[in-house]
Amino acid sequence: MRPLRDLSIRVKLTGSLVAVVSIVLLLSTVAGLIEQHRSAKVAMVAQFTVLAVTLGEASSSTILFDDRQTCAEVLASARLEPKVVFVQIFDGEGNRFASYKADQSVSDELPLNHEQDQVLFKGEFLHVSQPIELQEIPVGRIYLRASIKDLYKNTRHKIFLATLSLLICLFIAILLGSLLQREIARPILELAAATKKVSGEGDFSARVHSNAGDEIGVLCNGFNTMLDQIQQRDRELEKHRTHLEELVRERTSRLEAQTQELTDSNAQLERSNQELDDFAYIVSHDLKEPLRGISRYSSFIAEDYAGKLDEAGHEKLETLQRLCLRQENLIDSLLHYSRVGRAELAIAPTDLNDVIEQVLDMMHITLEEQGIEVRVPRQLPTVACDSVRIVEVFRNLITNAVKYNDKAEKWIEIGFQQHGECGGNDLTPTGFVFYVRDNGIGIREKHQESVFRIFKRLHARDKYGGGTGAGLTFVKKIVERHGGKIWLESTYGEGTTFYFTLEKGIVA
Repeated sequence: MRPLRDLSIRVKLTGSLVAVVSIVLLLSTVAGLIEQHRSAKVAMVAQFTVLAVTLGEASSSTILFDDRQTCAEVLASARLEPKVVFVQIFDGEGNRFASYKADQSVSDELPLNHEQDQVLFKGEFLHVSQPIELQEIPVGRIYLRASIKDLYKNTRHKIFLATLSLLICLFIAILLGSLLQREIARPILELAAATKKVSGEGDFSARVHSNAGDEIGVLCNGFNTMLDQIQQRDRELEKHRTHLEELVRERTSRLEAQTQELTDSNAQLERSNQELDDFAYIVSHDLKEPLRGISRYSSFIAEDYAGKLDEAGHEKLETLQRLCLRQENLIDSLLHYSRVGRAELAIAPTDLNDVIEQVLDMMHITLEEQGIEVRVPRQLPTVACDSVRIVEVFRNLITNAVKYNDKAEKWIEIGFQQHGECGGNDLTPTGFVFYVRDNGIGIREKHQESVFRIFKRLHARDKYGGGTGAGLTFVKKIVERHGGKIWLESTYGEGTTFYFTLEKGIVA
């Protein structure tokens, strides 16, 4: 259809008119010819059916008296109808009784069953088979064959006349279409030429002249008005262009200066971060070195003066060693916390089932010793995250679930909930909410917010395996760096569920 789209509108209008007229005339002509042909056939059937019945009635008595000569003379009257080429009379037993042929070359074979009432167009003939009755008593049958050459000749003549009329009408339609399309296509062609001039040469002085009050006239006037407005805006833009160029030059110089300042600030910030990392490492190393010395010397004292120290002395040395170890762990936790907040995340699609399997492998011995049943109700999804950091999240949460559990039968459940499954805590309308649930000691409601503070412990330092109280702080920092949130639900004495989201990029 592309060649048709590229034709001139003048050709399209003329072609459309001719096509419509052609289709209408063709359909009406064909319908008329078909109807005339059908009517002619119906009339011919009626004519020769009546003729067959008439000849049959005239021959009925001859059949009854077995007078073949008279019957043949009756059938010979069919010569008055030139279309009849053959007539055959059968007696009551179906035997040939008498016949008529228009000439000797006519075949006497019957193309239909003469024992049945039939009217059939076959080849170039109309075949009629009718019963012969005398006082409503069947005495024989008549078969009549008539030529339909004249019917086809008349039909061909009508088709010729109809085709001639159709061609004349098409010629008139083309002539009228050519005259009418000029008034319609001329302003459109002028509009197309003006549009090409505007778009190709940028000449907005082009105008289209149209005095018509129809839609085409409205289109032309609108086109002219649009060009007037464009020219007016061009003039106004030209006035502001010079001023804008000055503003751009001034702001560009300012932006370059700000960019340079920002570059210097970034470089300074990078140096500061590096210095801060170096400082944190040096400070942690320098702080831990005296602690290690104190711990070693306390060990030496406990060994060298074991016989001179009483029980209270040994307890104090053990307390001193324990405090040194705790202080060293606190320093390590502070160093780790500072690095968690600044280190770049290695975001990549991560199958959380592999993460859980890795954590459970690392904690296999602890879980087995504590008799913990780990439940994973369904396969976890794949999310975009830093797999190393998320391993740390699950390891801390599972470690807490193991540590703070005093039940005889202990279990931990790891799973996720989708949008609409999380009740009032549904904080992620597009992703998942992950959870770690246990049946441990639980957390009182008044302490549920403070558990995420660094070095915050709710129990004695040596109770429930001890610790620095920094694990949940690390978890919260990692989750927030992934764009997520963490919260908990707990019933004291029954268990705790930690929920968290990861919104850096949901994969599946």
